[in-house]
Amino acid sequence: MPPPPPLPDELLEEILLRLPPEDPGCLFRASLVCKPWRSRLTGSAFPRLYREFHGKPPLLGFFENDDTVFCWFTPLSPTSPFLPVHPDHRDLFVLDSRHGRVLLNSVGPDGEPLDLIVWDPVGRRKWELPYPAFADWVTVPDNAAVLCAVDGCDHLDCHGGPFLVVDVGTDEDGVAHACVYSSESCAWSPVTSCEHPESFLEVISCWPKAHVGNAVYFPCTSSTTILRYDLFTQELSMITWPAMYKWENANHILIRTEDGVLGCASLQESRLEIWSMESRTDGAVKWVLSRVVELENWLPSPPSHVTRFVDGVGICFVRTNLGIFSVELKSGRVKKISNSMVQVIPYMSFYTPDQSGVIKPPSTLASSSENVETTRGEQHDLLLQHSSGEVGDVKEKWVEKGEEDCEWKEGGWHEEGSVEDWEWKGEKAAQELFEKGSKAIEEGHFVNAKNFLHRALESWVLYCGRLSPMCVSTYYKYGIALLRKAQAKIAPHHQHVVEGSAIRYNTGSSKASGSNVREGDTGKDLDLAWKMLNIARAILEKSPCIPMEKVLTFCALAEVSMEREDIDYSLRACFKALAILEHLVEPDHCRIVLLNFQIFLALKSASKIRDALPYALKVSLLYKSRMQKLIRANKALLDVKGDNASAAEFGSEMSSLDNEIEVLSSISTVLEEKLEDLVKETLAPTSKPSGAHNGVYAASRATSLT
Repeated sequence: MPPPPPLPDELLEEILLRLPPEDPGCLFRASLVCKPWRSRLTGSAFPRLYREFHGKPPLLGFFENDDTVFCWFTPLSPTSPFLPVHPDHRDLFVLDSRHGRVLLNSVGPDGEPLDLIVWDPVGRRKWELPYPAFADWVTVPDNAAVLCAVDGCDHLDCHGGPFLVVDVGTDEDGVAHACVYSSESCAWSPVTSCEHPESFLEVISCWPKAHVGNAVYFPCTSSTTILRYDLFTQELSMITWPAMYKWENANHILIRTEDGVLGCASLQESRLEIWSMESRTDGAVKWVLSRVVELENWLPSPPSHVTRFVDGVGICFVRTNLGIFSVELKSGRVKKISNSMVQVIPYMSFYTPDQSGVIKPPSTLASSSENVETTRGEQHDLLLQHSSGEVGDVKEKWVEKGEEDCEWKEGGWHEEGSVEDWEWKGEKAAQELFEKGSKAIEEGHFVNAKNFLHRALESWVLYCGRLSPMCVSTYYKYGIALLRKAQAKIAPHHQHVVEGSAIRYNTGSSKASGSNVREGDTGKDLDLAWKMLNIARAILEKSPCIPMEKVLTFCALAEVSMEREDIDYSLRACFKALAILEHLVEPDHCRIVLLNFQIFLALKSASKIRDALPYALKVSLLYKSRMQKLIRANKALLDVKGDNASAAEFGSEMSSLDNEIEVLSSISTVLEEKLEDLVKETLAPTSKPSGAHNGVYAASRATSLT
C-alpha cells in the first residue's frame, strides 16, 4: 500500500499555527517529526506568523520565592522545557516579571540584596546591574519593575532587546525616591523624589506593580497613596487609591485591566471587586467599580488574599488556607497551582523551537558550536554545560571570602585574582555531611538526615551551582529524607514493616478537589521533597547519567506526589520509571512488580477502576512468576551451601532473597484485598464511587526508593 500523500504546505501551516502556545512542548515535538517540519518551525517566518496568529503571549508558569530553593519556577504545562530553578550559585529572589524577562536580586548571607539581575529564560541570557545610589536595604524599602524599552513594541518577541528597570524606594523620613536603569546606556538616571505633605510614605517591597502606558505604579503601605513613575519625564508623583468602605483593611493590588487602563483588585470577604481608573470630560480622573466576582462558589475554601493578576488576560491568583489557586474570570475555571503561601509572579512569553539552542534548522545541524549572542560583554548564557559538570563559569567566591576581596565591574562581581587560584576547601566536609545524612535515613532518624543533607546541599550549590550534576545525589537524598520525615508523621501506625520495607495505604475519602490534607510542617516537607526530587530529575534529564538513577528519582517523585494527592503527576512519574526500567531488568523483576503495583494504587485512588484492574491482574501474574524464580534460587543456594550451613556462610545473598520474598508477599496481601474491592465495584456499575480514594503508599525502601 503506497504511503499517503504529504499535506499541502498551506494546510500544514494552518495546522501548526493552531498548536496551543501555552504548551510549548507541542511545537517542539512537531519539529522532531521530519526535516521539512523542523525546517519550517525553526525558520524565521513561521515563529513570527505563530505569534501574530495567537496575539497575546501565553502564561507559561509562575515563579515563587521558596525559603530553600529561592527562585522556583512552576510550569503550567507538564511538557514545559523550562528548568525548575535558576542555575546560579547565589541565592536569588524574584522581584518582577514582564515582557519575557524576569527581574531578580542576589541575596547575601544575612538576607541583604546585593545586586539586580535581569534574566531572559527563553533566550537563556542575563544582565547584572548594581542597585541605584539611594538604595539601602536596612533603611530604604524598595520595589522594582522590569519592562521592554522599545517604543510601540507589541511585546510578542522582546527577547534580547533593550529593557528598563525602574526602582522605587522610601527612606526613613518617609520620602520616596526613584530612578530608571537603561540597558542601552548601562546607567541609572538621576534620582527623582517626592513626599506626601501629611503622611509617611513606605513602598511595599515585592508587591504587584502595574505598567500602564508610559508609567509604572507602585503601592505604598498604611496609606491611600500610589507612587507613579513617568518613564518619559522620569518624574515621581502620587495618586490615591479609590475611596471605598473599609479600604484600609481590604486586600488590594494594582493591576492593568483588559482595557489597558490602571485598575485595582480588592478582596472583600469572598467578593472580588475590580476597579478601573477613568477620565472625565473635564480632564479629572475617577475610580469606577467595573466588576464584582463572587468567588465563594468557585473555590474549595474561602479566599483570604488576592495575590496577583496576569496583565490583560483576566486571570488572578487567590490564596486560601489550602494553597494558591488561579481563577479565570471569564470562564470561572479554577486550578490549584501551589501549596505555598508566598507571592507568585506569573511568567508570560512565547517559546518556539527557533528560540531553543537545542533544535536547529537542518542547514545548521552540522555546526557543533553555536554560541549564545553576547552584547558588550555583559550577557551570560546560564545553561552552558562545561566539561567540569558545573553550570556557568563563575564561582561566587565573594560570598565565601567577603565583599572586600572583590570589586564591582560592569556585568557583575569579579574576583581580582584568577579563578583557578581559588580552591574550594569544603568538598570533604560536604561529603561527610552527605554520608551522615544517608546513614541517618537508613537508621530512621529523618530529622537528623534532613539537617545533615540540607547543610551538604548548601555547600555543593555554593561551589557547583544549583543545576550541577555534582549536586544530583544530594538533591535526591535530601528529598527522600523530607519524604520519610513527612510519612513518619502522617501515619506512623499504618505501616506494615517487613525487614526494612514498608507498604502503606489509606482508603479514606479525599476532601474537595484541589484540597491538601497535609498541613503545617508535614505539608511543607512534602512540597520541599517534591521540589528537591524535581531538580534532581531536571539535572538527570539534561546530563549523562546511570539510567537507574532516573528510575529511582521518578519512583520517589511518584511516591511524594501520591502523598501530596497529585495522582496525575504520580502516574506520569511511574510510567516514565517503568519505560526506563523495562530496558534494564528482566520482565518480572521486583521493581517492575512494585511499579505496576504503584500504578494500580494510583488509578484506584483516582476511582479509575476499569483502568486499574488490568494492572492488578498484571501484578498478580508477575508476582507468581517472580516468586517461583526466588523459590528456585533459594533452593539452589541451599543445595550449594547445605542445610546445616550457618547464616554467616549464606552471607548477604540469602538475606537479599528473603527480603525480596517478604516485599512481594506484602504486596500480594494488599493486592488481594484491593482486587476483591475492585471486582465488587466493577460488578456494580450503578453504584456511585465513594469519592477519590486517598491511596498513599511507601514503596519498598530496601529495593528501590532509597
